[in-house]
Amino acid sequence: MALTEPRVATSGLANDAPPRGFRPASRRRARVAGGVALVAAAIGGNVLVYSSLDDREPVLQVVRDVPAGEQLTDADVRPIDVDADDTLRTIAADRLSTVVGQYAKVRLVAGALVVAEALQSTPLVSDGSAVVAIQVPDGALPIGLRERSPVELVVPVVGDGSSAAPPTIVRGRVVGLPTAPSTATGTLSLSVEVPAPLAATVVASDDVSVVLVQPGTDAAYADDTTAGTEGS
Repeated sequence: MALTEPRVATSGLANDAPPRGFRPASRRRARVAGGVALVAAAIGGNVLVYSSLDDREPVLQVVRDVPAGEQLTDADVRPIDVDADDTLRTIAADRLSTVVGQYAKVRLVAGALVVAEALQSTPLVSDGSAVVAIQVPDGALPIGLRERSPVELVVPVVGDGSSAAPPTIVRGRVVGLPTAPSTATGTLSLSVEVPAPLAATVVASDDVSVVLVQPGTDAAYADDTTAGTEGS
């Protein structure tokens, strides 16, 4: 019996070319490259924007309400980093030592940035003056009244009512505004700087009217030259 070798079936695989991987068309490759470039440009732009937003400088901020005339201490201010415009007249944090000991010209509200125009080196109450507290009904203060506003106090003459004597006019300057009316009496307490010889006349009266002088003038900044002269 003749032995025959078994035939191995061939399907032509040996002659077939190896399978090819995915090759995008040239137009598709160009689109992919363009998309990658756009993403890279967007990321670069965001980096530039955020780096510019982080351009902050340390300045001084008030941490509590400071009434006008009060002397600042190192517990009243703190350094804080802000991205402030160059036109904002802030005080750099490294100048803290020059701010401590200054007097507030106006009320400094907690959270506000410290500006040089709100401070002065001399006390608000000058020599020969006194600060008096007058009680006025709620709603009796002129509109536009603020700290350091020049005022005239109209003090009625105390008498038997038989004579029509004119009231006494005492010129002064507001150094402290009321915060809220008294719930018991419905009155407001206003602190005013007046000439010391007339302080007793003002406090002896129970009916003092307040007249705002030059309401269009911001007295907190209008007399910077005078304030500097008084301190020299």
